[in-house]
Amino acid sequence: MEVKAFLQLIRIHNVIGAMLGDLMGYLVSSFWHVNLVQMVLSMLVVGLVAGGGYVINDYFDVNIDKINKPDRPIPSGRISELKARKTALSMFVAGVLFSIPLGIVPFSIAMFTIVMLYLYAKDLKRTGIPGNLTVALTNGLSIFYGGSAYMEGDWLLKVILPTLYSFFLTLVREFVKGIEDYNGDKANSVTTLAVTKGIGTAWKISKILLILVIVVSPLPILFGFNLSYILLIVVAFIPSVVLSLIQKPSIESAAKARSYLKVSMLTGIVAFLLGSAPFIPKVYLSQHAYLILFQLLSSLH
Repeated sequence: MEVKAFLQLIRIHNVIGAMLGDLMGYLVSSFWHVNLVQMVLSMLVVGLVAGGGYVINDYFDVNIDKINKPDRPIPSGRISELKARKTALSMFVAGVLFSIPLGIVPFSIAMFTIVMLYLYAKDLKRTGIPGNLTVALTNGLSIFYGGSAYMEGDWLLKVILPTLYSFFLTLVREFVKGIEDYNGDKANSVTTLAVTKGIGTAWKISKILLILVIVVSPLPILFGFNLSYILLIVVAFIPSVVLSLIQKPSIESAAKARSYLKVSMLTGIVAFLLGSAPFIPKVYLSQHAYLILFQLLSSLH
């Protein structure tokens, strides 16, 4: 199998992103108290499962891709459907095997994620909202997996915050993508939020979720995150979320909003990653600061 075609098939840039999310989850949960073998195994499992998910997705989408994306590895003939199916299976099996030394919880999460990725590729992606929730859940689990691999002390309190950030930001991104693809989805009876409830309602729900994310964004300070977290949240994360918030409720604005949400995801990962570093001073946020932020967001809404 050609290396370039294989890397395209597994969407290597997305796989690396998932592995970085897992790394962040591990470091946040442990506050950088690293067991190298444990951390590497965790990243490897997430990379293999994510890669297998992208392959099986392309396998089920081959007929659509022959029309929309003929240069993809399978429709272009560089990788056969049989090889793609075997590749997905091999990556899933390897991911499960590498999860066994990490314990029963990481093993169970890996198995659950594989089942969800398969169901999404086969059927759920065409169901609209259930498909959106599946994407958001599996993205969040890539971060949560790092914490489950560490699983010591108050790991759950620390990792649940970035996991929820990822879940809600991904869910909003999926809703916004549904707005962007409204005409095509409606023509093909794809039941996205925009199609079933209308573009205006989809925008409103998306913006409510984004406001919720911003309001709770200072919370990690209460769990021992350091000064760099709040600086990155204030300087980079919140502005990029606000830029998504202020977009006009139209199909044309959806692409811009989705781009800003990608920036939000990246800056959020960096904020949690550096914010859990033990060598950076901590900062404490008063309840008064929450009230000021809430009033600011109320005026935006």
